[in-house]
Amino acid sequence: MFKYTIKRLLQSLVTVLLVVSTVFLLLRLLPTDYFFTEEQLIKLTKEQQEDLLRQNGYLDPPFVQLGHFYQNLIKTEHKPHYFANVNLVDEQTFEISFQSSGTAAGLKPEDIRFERAEGVTEQYPVVNATAVAVSGDPEKPNTLVITTDQPVQKKVGYLLTCGSHTGTFTVRKEGKEVEVKDELTNDNWDYVTHMRVWLNFGNSHRVQTGLPVVEIISSKMVISLQIGLAALIIALLVGVPLGIMQARYKDGIFDAIGQGFTIFVNAVPHLVTYFLIMIIGSRLVGLPIQYTTTDPKSAILPMICLAMSSIASYMLWMRRYMVDELNKDYIRLAKLKGMSTTQVMFRHVMKNAFLPLAQYLPYSVLLTVGGSILVEKVFGVPGLGNLLPDAIAKYDTNLVIAIVSLYAALGILGLFLGDVLMIILDPRIRLTEKGGSR
Repeated sequence: MFKYTIKRLLQSLVTVLLVVSTVFLLLRLLPTDYFFTEEQLIKLTKEQQEDLLRQNGYLDPPFVQLGHFYQNLIKTEHKPHYFANVNLVDEQTFEISFQSSGTAAGLKPEDIRFERAEGVTEQYPVVNATAVAVSGDPEKPNTLVITTDQPVQKKVGYLLTCGSHTGTFTVRKEGKEVEVKDELTNDNWDYVTHMRVWLNFGNSHRVQTGLPVVEIISSKMVISLQIGLAALIIALLVGVPLGIMQARYKDGIFDAIGQGFTIFVNAVPHLVTYFLIMIIGSRLVGLPIQYTTTDPKSAILPMICLAMSSIASYMLWMRRYMVDELNKDYIRLAKLKGMSTTQVMFRHVMKNAFLPLAQYLPYSVLLTVGGSILVEKVFGVPGLGNLLPDAIAKYDTNLVIAIVSLYAALGILGLFLGDVLMIILDPRIRLTEKGGSR
């Protein structure tokens, strides 16, 4: 199992890299005008545009650009975990607040000093602490009051040293607290554990100009995930039991109605079905047809529309798998031993019939992140589903690459987790042995 897991993860990583690299190189074949906003195309001269392209590396050979893309893909930042903020009381008095309780009490004047931060060109002397005292203000816990030997300049980047910890800050005016950005500490492990790591796909230059692509995707992903997960739960709770009932009463009236529903959902265009649900939901039940984040009821119709096709799919395949299982020899043997039809259905048939559906369950869960293009367009849901067509239409290359990478990673991870789930549900399955491998 361990070898299989490592092998699949490596295969998945290579697949994602190939997909992302292919999309990246194809997008670099586009005209260079698409790397500018419409405002920049109007205001900048051809020479200025060419200078910007050269500065950003867009004129380099495609594979050189691909190398730079992967080189800048991982971005890190040291999270504040020691300092909280700093406040200039007057020219020679500071208040420094710490994240953890007890930190302030352990510091002495010789442990604290202020010097100009890296990049500050002006020559300012090092400022040392002459007196240190824990603040007695109950509203300012973990705060140290520091008196310095000379005034500290305003609007200047300072490097603060407290024992083994360092941080940078800039005071704009007295009486205004500013955050201290933690820098290196003598404890390397402590530094590593307080790193924030994320994927850096750059900024959007057409859909939401100037915003980081990761922020745009994460804000819309939450909405798609909420509606998609709710729709998937509805589909499972409705579709699986109905499929079981169809198999239980095969060739009966209930089975005929279920098959008619499945044929209708699969045969009629989804847009027609969505409009029918919209009309019924708005006129008969009074549900809103346009999604808003302030009204929870507005998410009901999009969830029902998303769940419809999944309900039909679960009914169809659950019925088929159960009918196949009911015709097998071990079921006939169980009936000959005196087990009732209900006992056979619940003890044997359901478990084996659900396995093929369970394999794709993680895949379905992960892909709810991506949303649905059609549903989000019809109901005005500001989710992730409509973001990719919008990014493609506006030639926002950074956004396109990020969304494609997300979809590729989620799809491959979902299939891998489906294999793992099958092993958990049925220990007889071995993915690494001959004859039973996948």
